[in-house]
Amino acid sequence: MILQSLNDLYTRLAEDPAYEIAPPGFSPQKICFRMVLKTDGSLFDIQDARSPDEKGKMQNTLMLVPGEAKPPGAGINPCLLWDNQTYLLGRQPEDKADGFGLSRFEAFRQRHLELESTIKDPSFSAVCRFLEQWSSERITEFPILNDLGTGFGIFQVQGEKKAVHESSAVQEWWLLSQAAEVPGDLGQCLLTGEEQPIARLHPKIKGVTGAQAAGASIVSFNANAYESYGKAQSYNAPVSEAAAFRYGTALNSLLAGPKSSKHRIRIGDTTTVFWTEKPSIVEDCFADIFSGGSQATEEVQDETKRGQLQRVLEAIRSGGEYQELGESGDTPFHILGLAPNAARVSIRFYHRSTTTELLDKLHDHQRCLEIDRFDREPEFPSIRQLTNQIRVLHRSEEDGAVTWKEGKEGSDKFISTIAGSLTRAIVEGVDYPTALYFCVIRRTIIERRVTHLRAAIIKAILIRNYQQTISIMLDESNTESAYRHGRLFAVLEKIQEEGHYAQTQRKLEHTIKEKYFSSACTTPAAVFPRLETLSVHHQRHLNPGRRVQMERLIGDIKWEIFGTKKTHSLTDQGQFILGYYHQRKKLFTSNDDQKLPENEPTTV
Repeated sequence: MILQSLNDLYTRLAEDPAYEIAPPGFSPQKICFRMVLKTDGSLFDIQDARSPDEKGKMQNTLMLVPGEAKPPGAGINPCLLWDNQTYLLGRQPEDKADGFGLSRFEAFRQRHLELESTIKDPSFSAVCRFLEQWSSERITEFPILNDLGTGFGIFQVQGEKKAVHESSAVQEWWLLSQAAEVPGDLGQCLLTGEEQPIARLHPKIKGVTGAQAAGASIVSFNANAYESYGKAQSYNAPVSEAAAFRYGTALNSLLAGPKSSKHRIRIGDTTTVFWTEKPSIVEDCFADIFSGGSQATEEVQDETKRGQLQRVLEAIRSGGEYQELGESGDTPFHILGLAPNAARVSIRFYHRSTTTELLDKLHDHQRCLEIDRFDREPEFPSIRQLTNQIRVLHRSEEDGAVTWKEGKEGSDKFISTIAGSLTRAIVEGVDYPTALYFCVIRRTIIERRVTHLRAAIIKAILIRNYQQTISIMLDESNTESAYRHGRLFAVLEKIQEEGHYAQTQRKLEHTIKEKYFSSACTTPAAVFPRLETLSVHHQRHLNPGRRVQMERLIGDIKWEIFGTKKTHSLTDQGQFILGYYHQRKKLFTSNDDQKLPENEPTTV
């Protein structure tokens, strides 16, 4: 299913010039320099083929060249009319044995001289004349080569607009030579069902974070235990040469092509690509939505793209009004998660749906996460923002300011696994990973910090996984004992803060949350009697009107509490944290002069 979908995608991408899809027998390569020759083959100049990006950083130029990607390994494998400095100029690498560069240059020269009489092209002959007279001792005459490193170079004849490998004679000869190659064993292709030459090896996939730079395979067999009926290598999973080229080219374009930023995001250690079977506004905006939603809208500079993103976000908010996007909602949508695994690429997850089904799932996810928030908090948090809530942080105080810094503890691999499970839960509408809930509760209790995103995660998991009814904002009708105790703790803390300020005219640095939050959340019966006794002392310092207001609020909260539990279960702890967050948020925003200052962290 995955390879078949990618095989079909190739046709769509090949028809769009923006993707710069390579035809069979060619590959896109990053070129950083060009060898400019005179018509007699003498060297005119070595020029930088890179160009600056928006930030002024020099970037290589992507060009289609004959042949596949440069094969790895120590063998001698010269390319046609393009290669690195070792092959083009005979440059000797510092970490290689003497003669390494010279042997590669000789192989490169010999290959081209042997083809000169066959290709019969003046520009190709100029390259041959250059190779006959070039000496690697001249490399020092061109200091620009020191800045180019191991990048690839090409040839161009002075006065010609095209590079030598782009000339019609070279291109025609190359295509004929590819067609004349001896085909492999015939067999039925698993992707197309046609009887065609079967690929001995599947294509290398590049652009997966953490995988080998030279590329890794999705399909490969390297031991007899994985073979069937004596079918070695990729003959055990028969895919035709043509189909293998198409699916590999399409996937590499999504991962590292000129439009890869539209199709690729990273979720933990998983490189995730997505596509639709025809151009879609949902495909255009999916990466931005998963990268932060409404925050991403502010970062988009293109007005057209900004308008598209706002329309998709509004469709997700409303749910079921996707016809306003102006396209069919039954367009198939594919999401593929790839993770590195030695010389291979592992499939972390794969999901196929329609754009309407996907937007429905995103709407459900957004509704589960929706909670009373501060104005600058993200409405559509990214996967990274959500999983960051379980990272280990350490509290430190510098110049009276409290900061939280990421510690060395914790496993990135564990977080990456949760990120993959969370992505699957979002796009398929299944239960959120229980490990995420447990870790968020644990980190909240340990750090005694209830952030907006932690409260949103707890709310979402209680709704979807435990079928509980949780309000977006403070729910005074909620009679859950744990929720009410969380509200009560927030009120007692507020009384302590206001009482201390009324007495000393100074802000209280450490509240009951620092000492009692963990115990109140897990073993409430052990601490609440003491907290209520201490609160009586702080109430004495409030003005009479405020004291009566707080006493009534405590009475309203305790009215539905029937005893105090000795311990709270994991779901009770989530209810306690939400009750605390909701009540604290209400106390912060009940009066205009009590709103959160712009420079304060969004934790309660």
